[in-house]
Amino acid sequence: MIIEIKFSHGESNIFIESNEAVSSQETVIFRTEKGQNYGKVLRSLPDNAAVETTAQLVRIANQDDFNRIALIEQESAEAKEIVAETVAEIGLEMKIISAAFNLEKSQIFIAFTAEKRVDFRELLKELAVTFRSRIELRQVGPRDAAKIYGGVGPCGRPLCCSEFIYEFPNVSIKMAKNQTLSLKQSKLNGMCGRLMCCLTYEDEFYKEAQVNFPDFGQTITTQDGTGRVIGLNILKNQITVKFENSIMDYDVTELEGVHG
Repeated sequence: MIIEIKFSHGESNIFIESNEAVSSQETVIFRTEKGQNYGKVLRSLPDNAAVETTAQLVRIANQDDFNRIALIEQESAEAKEIVAETVAEIGLEMKIISAAFNLEKSQIFIAFTAEKRVDFRELLKELAVTFRSRIELRQVGPRDAAKIYGGVGPCGRPLCCSEFIYEFPNVSIKMAKNQTLSLKQSKLNGMCGRLMCCLTYEDEFYKEAQVNFPDFGQTITTQDGTGRVIGLNILKNQITVKFENSIMDYDVTELEGVHG
């Protein structure tokens, strides 16, 4: 069996070989060429899956492992502060998003964001002396940073990217237009400052439904005369039409064969 493992600190998912049955979201210990580490099971794949395995399952995490993980995560949080202070002292224009030791503390993974290319050779030297571990620095984008941080979206639920999105979808402003949403960036952008991933969820439904609707701003003829479409409500199957002296709502079925 092959299982996909996800990390909470921004490191890319990996695939590992397992002879033991594991459940989704279960914490496991595995070994790579960099040493032992831990992560959560995302999903199981068949043995013939076209992926590259880079680690071997050691065991499902036990209580001793959880105690060790808690300590490692505390030390990782302290390391993040040290890294941020070192960055400030050197004067680098980069923001540290996360820092995470592996279980053996033989490696520390550091995720950061930066507006432009950063020469972090001096930083690497300083950190190698400080931590006496292998240093892996990785620049991540705004979406990845939000995924690592987590948080609550405008819907009141945890961010999709930190909960269940494995790969970021391609999102466009046209999806908001399809759903007749406000085009104000402040309403469409997520915590990452980019268009919210959830705009993709219902886009296909709206595109299919709009086949039965006139275009916004289109002049149409109804049983009450000719007017201009000023509103579309896809969910209610309703359009709003402005006439010279009045505004009226119509069910789309009332206009079959007369609009266009």
